[in-house]
Amino acid sequence: MTLTERTNELLALDEMLSACRSGVGQLALISGPVGCGKTEVLDAFAERALRAGALLFSATAKRSGAEVPFDVLVQLFGAGSAPGRLRAQMDKLVDAVPSTNPAEVAGAQALRVLYAELLTWTADRPVVIMVDDVQCADRESLRELLDLASRLRRTSALLVFTQSDDENAATALVQAELLRNDHWRRIDLTLLSGEGVAALVRAQTDPAALPLSGADIHRLTGGNPLLVRALLDDLRGADPRRPDVAFGQAVVACLHRSSPDSLAVARGIAVLGRPTGVPLLADLVELGREQTRTALRRLELAGLVTGGDFRNPASGAAVLADLYPHERRRLHERAAELLYVQGASASTVARHLLETDGTRQRWTQRLLREAAEVAIASDDLDFACDCLSLAFESCPDDHERASVLARLAGVVWRRNPVAAVRHVSLLIEPSRRGLLSDRQVSAVARSLVWHGMTGEAMEVIDATGRTGGAGGERRDAELGMIRRWLRSWHPPLSRMVPEVPRRPGTPDGAELADEHLLGAALLSEVLTRGAVDVVRRAEDILRGCGCEVDEATLEPAESALLALLYSDHADRALTWCDPLLAAAAERYAPTWNARLEAVRGEIALYQGDLPDAARYARAALDRIAPRGWGVAVGAPLATVIQATTMMGDLDAAGAYAKAPVPQEMFKTRFGLRYLYARGLYLSACERWHAAMTDLLTCGELAAEWEMDVPAFVPWRGAAARVYLKLGDRDRAQKLAGAQLKGTRQGLTRTAGISLRAMAACSGTHGRLQLLREAVEVLHACGDRFELASALADLHQVHQAMGERQRANAAFQQALRLATECRAEPLRRSLLHQSSDEHAESMVTKQPNGGLVKLSRAERRVTALAATGHTNREIAQKLYITVSTVEQHLTKAYRKLKVTNRADLAAACMPTMADSA
Repeated sequence: MTLTERTNELLALDEMLSACRSGVGQLALISGPVGCGKTEVLDAFAERALRAGALLFSATAKRSGAEVPFDVLVQLFGAGSAPGRLRAQMDKLVDAVPSTNPAEVAGAQALRVLYAELLTWTADRPVVIMVDDVQCADRESLRELLDLASRLRRTSALLVFTQSDDENAATALVQAELLRNDHWRRIDLTLLSGEGVAALVRAQTDPAALPLSGADIHRLTGGNPLLVRALLDDLRGADPRRPDVAFGQAVVACLHRSSPDSLAVARGIAVLGRPTGVPLLADLVELGREQTRTALRRLELAGLVTGGDFRNPASGAAVLADLYPHERRRLHERAAELLYVQGASASTVARHLLETDGTRQRWTQRLLREAAEVAIASDDLDFACDCLSLAFESCPDDHERASVLARLAGVVWRRNPVAAVRHVSLLIEPSRRGLLSDRQVSAVARSLVWHGMTGEAMEVIDATGRTGGAGGERRDAELGMIRRWLRSWHPPLSRMVPEVPRRPGTPDGAELADEHLLGAALLSEVLTRGAVDVVRRAEDILRGCGCEVDEATLEPAESALLALLYSDHADRALTWCDPLLAAAAERYAPTWNARLEAVRGEIALYQGDLPDAARYARAALDRIAPRGWGVAVGAPLATVIQATTMMGDLDAAGAYAKAPVPQEMFKTRFGLRYLYARGLYLSACERWHAAMTDLLTCGELAAEWEMDVPAFVPWRGAAARVYLKLGDRDRAQKLAGAQLKGTRQGLTRTAGISLRAMAACSGTHGRLQLLREAVEVLHACGDRFELASALADLHQVHQAMGERQRANAAFQQALRLATECRAEPLRRSLLHQSSDEHAESMVTKQPNGGLVKLSRAERRVTALAATGHTNREIAQKLYITVSTVEQHLTKAYRKLKVTNRADLAAACMPTMADSA
């Protein structure tokens, strides 16, 4: 229906008013869904009737007044707008109606006088009597109104009633009486059409200024004028703090003006939150199925519902808010029971259980845990935590409560380690009492160590083996693996865990214990006595993770990546880390993402990619508050301090170095990395003694914990350089030599760093050979910063020896690398040392990546030639003839369009990929 058709209804009422002037009483019944505009039509006609000189009486029947005798009659004839004599008769009527006998003689007499007065008024001018929502009228008023309609049949009177489409005894009675009258008309109002909504929108506002189109407004309101106006009010208000306020109020108003059945069904739809069949809805609201179907049809006719669900989601929220809390909880509890019996999904049932006060029925515990696991798998951690929290609070069994709490702690930790502390603390007592499995006890212990609660962790570890159900072999294996995990995390604490002797004839503990600790065991070997076949074992672990990140794969993947990294296989670690980081980014798990970002930053640091190292470490610290990192905060802090120091941003490095850290961190491997990084920062600030304190403390702890691995923290080389600054060459040589001696075969990066450190403590000729070896091995490992530093040192040696061509070749490569990895202090130092005023411009103007044009053999020859090796030296290293070297160089000169070795160095600077 359009607005024009609303005008047609008014014209029909005008015609009836004109007809009643001839002494023929008229009756009009305006019917339609709630909110469709019956009241608006009535109000508009009232103004027309008054302008036409009619005597107007109006009332609105309300369900709240249905139990008050003569409530509607009092509104009609006892109000201030009615003539005084009518008001007097109404007063007599009300006074004469006792609570026990409403049909008293005095009341009947008052009614007769009142009707006589009305007949008198109709002689002078038309009388219009209007009652809105007549189906809600009290029984006494309804009876008298119908009697009055009969009495005024042959007078100048027009009676206009409105009623909703909801059928009840009152509407049936009204329609039966009207059928007896020859001069009555039924006016049916329907919802606005799409054109009608568009016209209403244009009449009230500028459509272009609204965020919704007319079609959208029609879809959300069904064309119900009351809802359309309310939605427009909300759209014009555009208050993000109170969206859909007017619309929600209009929905509630419509429902309270409809029948009790319609209201009950609407509440049922709101509670279920999705379209359901009539049987479930009927059972929920405790109505018959036919009653429910009728109520649904009425709600659809009112534009509130379509397809068994609200047109606008805001409707459901408003209906729920209108319910008393206890009633809302009761409906949700009943919905959960009905859905459970019907076999609905655990998640669907659990969402209703969460709206209740909790229940101790056995089936609810199982269902809540099942729903939590489904939510965890789909990364809906908030819902999972809610389910587990309710299961914990309402579970009567101590064992099950402890198990639920352990699972809840793990989920909360995945989202926010700080929030998990409370749950982990609550698990200490259940661990002591043996209410958790050995695996759960192990997880609790690791969480406590993470947060630096080592005393509590030992209490929990002591409880391992006192739980029921686990065999001795499994128990011993779990203890053994915990000890090995602690060996890589918290060495002092690992010594407090007793060694578990291997039983004759039993498999190795690693085959029995939790698989996610195998990575920690490998990392422990790498950091202590040195592991055998690290790449194969680490990649087997990573392959088992399948490039997926979850509770079972995070820890072994992280440990395996670090095992590769600390074995100088940064390239392999990077190959595996990036897919894992991408997989973690697709999951809602801030803790997982942060831990992998910290590893990725450390890999970048080992490759000399300083900007990425700082970026990933900062991202890790931003994703989890430093307090949430616990003792592990040393890892990302060390990376960002070291990277920013190397880039020359000492202000940033200092800010991170001054950040508060837990003291327990200095008893962990993270403390070693942190002390080493802070020592480098203090050294860059020329605070030599403070730097030496940190580096020597790092070394003492590493030696005490049998974790003195140069590939992990090459503290001796850094300390040797500080001793050189302090003028103590003997100690510097001793430390550098010890580090070089401790470098195991195959650790190319560590060897290069150690060779460079030893070169710094040696004479000129010894330094030259050591630096050449350092450059050669660093070419292979891919650490651009360390390679640039070694080349810078080599440039100094060649320059001191007067070998200008070789010095220039080393200089140009070092400067290019330093620029690429944004090592500003190194770059500035190179430029300061160079005697060539145009050195920087020469480098920046040279084409990069020339090596891609060369064959593999040419590339190997030019790489050595660019670093200053003679043709004979190149021939000896590559086991080829000098003539072959000359041929390769001639072809390289032609391809790269250069004429000498200085230009060759600039044109064919090896990139990371070329070096690999």
